Amino acid sequence: MGLNWVEDIVSHLYRLRGYMVVENEDLLMPKTASRTVRGHSDIDIIAIKDNELIHIECQSWWVPSKADEQRQFQRLKDRFKYAPKLIFEKYSFLDKDKITVKNIFVTSGKPEKSKENGPWDRLQEFCNKNGIELVEINKVIEDLISELKKRYSSYQVGKERGIARFLIHLIQNDFLKL
Repeated sequence: MGLNWVEDIVSHLYRLRGYMVVENEDLLMPKTASRTVRGHSDIDIIAIKDNELIHIECQSWWVPSKADEQRQFQRLKDRFKYAPKLIFEKYSFLDKDKITVKNIFVTSGKPEKSKENGPWDRLQEFCNKNGIELVEINKVIEDLISELKKRYSSYQVGKERGIARFLIHLIQNDFLKL
């Protein structure tokens, strides 16, 4: 189970799509410019299917002040830079020569777009420049609801866990109209 509701929803979506999902994987991260000591850190979600490994980080982007933003960008960049090597070392059965690594950053809130290069614009620019797909949680929720609707008819209730079971109830009782 994820450490927060965003991780739970993202993990559930990828499981429904047939991925093997590992949550909150503890990895020993190296000392970097943004990380002053070598130490343990968790990778929010690792999703593996066929020849694809998806490294997903989930974090609110409402928090960093403009003064702290560059440090937060560097922390995020370091995570995506070092995690694949550490994942392949920990899971030696994965063939790094045959697996494509994809980086996704899911944020729990999209700040209002600004005409003057606001926080979301700067985050989008950073992600584009660093090969990270930026996804807002509302898109993930829409995709999860769509998957659940495909999977469960109004007469069928699955043994889904957590938030998905709640969403199925909302779908079946017409609370959610997508």
